[in-house]
Amino acid sequence: MIGYIVKNIKKSLGALFVCALLSGCSSDEGNAVKTLLPGGLTINDKAIYLRGEMNDYEASETYRLRKDGHGYCTLATLRSDWAPYKFKFADENWSKGTNFGFLTPPGVLRDGARSLELNPNSKFEEISYYPKKDGVYRFCLIPKNDRYYVTVTKSSKKELPSMAQLIDMSRSDFE
Repeated sequence: MIGYIVKNIKKSLGALFVCALLSGCSSDEGNAVKTLLPGGLTINDKAIYLRGEMNDYEASETYRLRKDGHGYCTLATLRSDWAPYKFKFADENWSKGTNFGFLTPPGVLRDGARSLELNPNSKFEEISYYPKKDGVYRFCLIPKNDRYYVTVTKSSKKELPSMAQLIDMSRSDFE
């Protein structure tokens, strides 16, 4: 029993050491996260975030959109019994030109639905998403021919970065 406790304490201390080491690479706390997760989307020098009922509409680095294939995506955990989830993509101030809501009503997305065109100058036009199952979902903002679209798909566990991948990403920023 004591050996088990000591082993878990060592694991916790090791993880704490890695976090302290990585955050110590930057003098600005916000830059440490940006260094770990490079490729964040900015429009007019403003970071763009997933903001909605899944995160209390906060502009959090956890939900910042990052380059992913042909668009910019982030992951969020959803529960099907809490549907619909209302959301938008926006900067921290809900600024004109970076406040993406639906272009035409009703602004509803369901599993397997086609992409939905967005208005970058929206005010109150939130998108509603209905997940079929509990899980982690990929929210993507897709720029195409001077227009913007949203897709939401269920992600696989393989899409979540491991600690080793985060460390590798942070190293590439310093080279």
